[in-house]
Amino acid sequence: MNNTNSKARLCHIVKWENFDGYGFNLHAEKGKLGQYIGKVDKDSPAEAAGLRQGDRILEVNGESIATKTHKQVVEAIKQLPNETRLLVIDPDDEEEVPDITKTPEKQNSPKEEKNGPLNLSMTAAELRAKLAAKKKFDPKKESMDFKKKFDIVQKL
Repeated sequence: MNNTNSKARLCHIVKWENFDGYGFNLHAEKGKLGQYIGKVDKDSPAEAAGLRQGDRILEVNGESIATKTHKQVVEAIKQLPNETRLLVIDPDDEEEVPDITKTPEKQNSPKEEKNGPLNLSMTAAELRAKLAAKKKFDPKKESMDFKKKFDIVQKL
């Protein structure tokens, strides 16, 4: 992503010898896309780099995180052992940020809009209905004549 948006900030965070970690936590907010900065510790490398609570992360070390999971973003932050670069934006300025989850090469198909960005073949409700419709085989409920049962017992 180009840093053409003046509201976005690049925070270069370098670990300190006398401080454990970077001094911030990462979380997703219900109903919102993306990853956000949670608490920023006072007098931490994150605070010194300009990171603020509530900032939305756009890039980690120059790579867009638009389609990444929480775990993938954490791994990207830990990719370099003692430093990370986070391109962030204040949540109040988000309306100026283009929707970076959609790439020009990939347009959402009607199937994706129906079932979300994962492009699943059916919704969870449809899958549950399909599974419920399948007959479950229970060998204990299988009807068996007395002779067949007797033969099975005799083989033991």
